[in-house]
Amino acid sequence: MFILKRLLIFLFMVPGVLVAQTKLTGKIIDKSSQETLPGAYVFVKNAADETLENTFTNMNGEFTINKPKSASFVLEISFIGFETFKKTIETPDAGISLGVFELEQEGKLLDAFELKAQILTGEVKGDTISFNADAFKTRPQANAEELVRKMPGVVMMGGTIEVQGETVGRVLVDGEPFFGDNPAMAMQNLPVEIIDRIEFLDQKSDQAILTGFDDGQTIKTINIITKKEKRGGKFGRMYGGYGTNNNYLVGGNVNYFKGARRVTVLGLTNNVNQQNFSSDDLTGAFGSGGEQSGGGGRGGNPLMTRERPGITVTNALGINFTDKYDDGKAKLTGSYFFNNSRNNLTRSSSRTYILPSDSLQLYNQVSSSENINQSHRLDFRLDYDISEKHAIIVRPRLRFSKRETVNTLSAQNLFDQNTPINETQNSTKSNNEGFRFDNDFTYRYKFDKPGRILSTGIRTRINQNDNTSNLISTNRDFQTNNLDSLIQNSISKSNGLNYQIEIEYTEPLSEFSQLRFQYELGNDLGKNKQEVFQRELESTQFRIDSTLSNQFENTYLQHQLGMAYRYNTDKIRIYTSLDYEISNLNSDRLFPGFENTQRTFKNFIPRFVFNYDWSEKTNVRVDYRASTDAPSVRQLQEVIDNSNPIQVSTGNPNLVQEYGHRLFTRIRKVDPESSRSMFMFVSGSVRNNYLGNSTFIAQSDTLLQGGVLLRQGGQFNRPVNLDNYWDARSYFGMGFPLSFIKSNLNINARANISNRPGLINDQVNINRNIGIGQGFGLSSNISENLDFNISTNGNYNIVRSSLQENLDNNYYSQNSRLDLYWQFAGGFFFSTNVNNQFYRGLGGDFDQSIWLMNADVGYRFPKQQKLELKLTVFDLLNQNTSIERNVTDVYIQNERTQVLQQFFMLSLTYNLRSFGGSNGSEM
Repeated sequence: MFILKRLLIFLFMVPGVLVAQTKLTGKIIDKSSQETLPGAYVFVKNAADETLENTFTNMNGEFTINKPKSASFVLEISFIGFETFKKTIETPDAGISLGVFELEQEGKLLDAFELKAQILTGEVKGDTISFNADAFKTRPQANAEELVRKMPGVVMMGGTIEVQGETVGRVLVDGEPFFGDNPAMAMQNLPVEIIDRIEFLDQKSDQAILTGFDDGQTIKTINIITKKEKRGGKFGRMYGGYGTNNNYLVGGNVNYFKGARRVTVLGLTNNVNQQNFSSDDLTGAFGSGGEQSGGGGRGGNPLMTRERPGITVTNALGINFTDKYDDGKAKLTGSYFFNNSRNNLTRSSSRTYILPSDSLQLYNQVSSSENINQSHRLDFRLDYDISEKHAIIVRPRLRFSKRETVNTLSAQNLFDQNTPINETQNSTKSNNEGFRFDNDFTYRYKFDKPGRILSTGIRTRINQNDNTSNLISTNRDFQTNNLDSLIQNSISKSNGLNYQIEIEYTEPLSEFSQLRFQYELGNDLGKNKQEVFQRELESTQFRIDSTLSNQFENTYLQHQLGMAYRYNTDKIRIYTSLDYEISNLNSDRLFPGFENTQRTFKNFIPRFVFNYDWSEKTNVRVDYRASTDAPSVRQLQEVIDNSNPIQVSTGNPNLVQEYGHRLFTRIRKVDPESSRSMFMFVSGSVRNNYLGNSTFIAQSDTLLQGGVLLRQGGQFNRPVNLDNYWDARSYFGMGFPLSFIKSNLNINARANISNRPGLINDQVNINRNIGIGQGFGLSSNISENLDFNISTNGNYNIVRSSLQENLDNNYYSQNSRLDLYWQFAGGFFFSTNVNNQFYRGLGGDFDQSIWLMNADVGYRFPKQQKLELKLTVFDLLNQNTSIERNVTDVYIQNERTQVLQQFFMLSLTYNLRSFGGSNGSEM
């Protein structure tokens, strides 16, 4: 412990005791035009081609970089569309200007980003695929999302962006974060007119970028490169609308860019289900519930808050700030979000339980709720290259939330649709407050020997949650016609502290390989206290119920020791590691009565990643990893939850750790010069001691632990460890242009299968779900005045249960969409969005073909068309419906959710455009 304290003191004192480094400066220009090249990458490398320092040029094409200590170094300059420049330079004795460097455009790319005969040209460099924005035609005032969805291999599904079958997890602007890790923000708030090109890449982890040791961890990333003449100035949009049923929508965003400094302010208030800072275009208002759900009202990508079904009134504010200091060595980003919302939700569901002996039981439920939510989120990140040897990353994050909920529930268990067993009617009121503070600190030290690096990381998390609730329940048994009531008050408090300390040391073995040693210590400390008070019969007095109350203190201590090896060449990249993990769980139940639970888990965790660049356009990746998943504290607590008296649940202190294996293989071929792409992958996983579910359905009135009564037909659920879980998934996609109609076509096919075990009345049920899907998307590239996108995705699901193999629960769903924009007669325009959700095999009223049609008619005022007036109709056909099927190991459920209904709205939008180099009339 003494050594640990000394180490922590040293880490936090490092920035104050380091000396300044001598700097080298230079300037980069285009040889042919003599224009400066902002955003060009500059690398200082040693003779072994290992990067010692890196930076990029500012708005004037200038760069500043640390002077290495070696006698000479290799200066490498890279810029998309230009020949890579390399030169060996003798290290100057003092800080000095290296002069002006001229880059030549690549011969094959002199017209690389021009659209000729509908053939899109671009470039592939390693893991980066680059496309030119000007080669794609979009409507005026379109955003980055509308541009990206036209590119080869890109699919928009259920509020997510997929590139060659992989979900995008990060969006950068000029290589820098924009509103943290929220992909939706940049995509929906950056106008197409400022975008020069779009890059798709597999970005390495922060740890890999900081240390230079490629650990195989990547995240699918979109990098939006802005036009250099648009990198200084103000842009944004302000909008407001009012419609029938007193519906309203007001919001806007203003962006200020000046070199590395970026400031963005957003505001939003509405009652039409726009819950996050997405586009104000109401024609995008279809559901975001996934490929098996229907409409659902105003959709949008998750940004700050989780999209809630139902009808939501939202008031939100967002601020983002980015800048660089100390000659670009220090990068600071920060953001603040505030969200206040009121959500009303009505939902009905019909559930079929699969029982042994070819019998079934039904469960029907109708619930209504009102939720008032308020949340604050504050994020900062500092990346600081203090000197040639020392660098740090600091990332603090703060969350605070409050929630008030009123919920009513009516539920029945039935033998069949006409024979009820029992029912419950209950009402719950609750108040919740939550606080969380996270902080990550990473420090890196470079030794004199290139590639020899020591890094440390400290991650901490503090959280606290307080909840109070009041339950009033009336329960009826149809077999005996008995009626009873339940009134209880609950107070719940929890707090936790989690910390992880990691030390890594890397040692170069050769020009192409490195070895890494790693040790990690983690501890998760938690306290939970729940007090439930029952109202005594024929009395106003409450007494504590020891069966439903509890107090726990938990410690989850984990040690991980490992070694990793990296081998990188121009074509082959290999990463392999082996970790040994020891986890100790110690849980003390303090009330009611003391009980200690201890678990020790020991596992080897291997990892292997293989990347092979078959050619400049073709890449193969194989990724195998093992993983562990420990049961949560709540899963381990054997405390009964009877908030729904006919569906009771508890924890299981005998749970053990889940251990899994996953294999992923990918082949990607992209030729951006011809706009053709091919992508396929196959993945699969198995899990030992799978954390599944056990459901007991009472055949008669049954007393549970502590004397809790479970009525006939009621369900009692608890987590259990099960074996024989596995799944597999495959995907194939192609993208290519259709010259004869000036459009781009993306097609895909996919198949998946899962084998999921569960227990029903102590008998194992294997639920096997096979899914087969196909889809295509056609996007126009005709002109800015005529733009359309057509897409459809169909899925056929084969569901089989081992307890009832003859039961047919197969179903088919298809989601189709048309987006059309047409500008005519000067500033007049028409746009429409038509969605269709088709279902077969769900049964009853759920087999439907649902149409949702939205339309805009508007006018953009001359001369610059920055002011726009439009009339919008939402759900023109008045058919908006939300349907979803959920298949689990013990039941199959169909669900219908309340959605936004038809309305008309008149709105006015102003587009702000004022960039560096533009005249004042741009305002």
